[in-house]
Amino acid sequence: MKKQFHNLKLFLISGMVLVSLTVISCAPKLKIMVETDAVYSTKRISLKYYSKDDNKNSPLIYLQQSIVKEIKTNDEITYTVFDILAMNSESFNLQEKVFIIVDKEVYPMILRGTEYEYAKNVTENKTDLLLADSTTVSVVTGYSENNMKKFRFSYNLSDTLISKIQNSDEVLFRYYSGPAMLTVPLKDRKLEKVKQLIARD
Repeated sequence: MKKQFHNLKLFLISGMVLVSLTVISCAPKLKIMVETDAVYSTKRISLKYYSKDDNKNSPLIYLQQSIVKEIKTNDEITYTVFDILAMNSESFNLQEKVFIIVDKEVYPMILRGTEYEYAKNVTENKTDLLLADSTTVSVVTGYSENNMKKFRFSYNLSDTLISKIQNSDEVLFRYYSGPAMLTVPLKDRKLEKVKQLIARD
């Protein structure tokens, strides 16, 4: 009985370790990348991450954001944000407006180069059937269709806004899609990483 209990305990501990390692490996990595661009004679410091709207009824599936800080040889610094919003197929088109709310202060962004894509993904649903001779055959039982709309655009962050973000407690990104108001928070590790990017030389 003691041996069985000991084996069960080892099995449970092993399972917990395996689940923990899987969660850690699947967690999004927030890494600041530093590159030199010889073409434009700039140093590029960038960060990419994924976020979601806290509202469960939101048509937003995910937001992928990349922030690029460029430092020129004359020490001029620019910050550009590249947004990709994946929305469900039933959603209205995004209004060409983005607002950044820093500690309840609203800053409208001027968008550049808005792109739209309708992504369609069809996958087969299969079931394995066991035949009389003990072999299995995979049979197509139907199809699943996953559709989404993707919107891409970029905008620059002013020096004033960068200073506000660097000293902020709360940063929100606001988008509008028909009747839906999408609010995506930049918080915790992501906000800390953005502040680190701003501080990097």
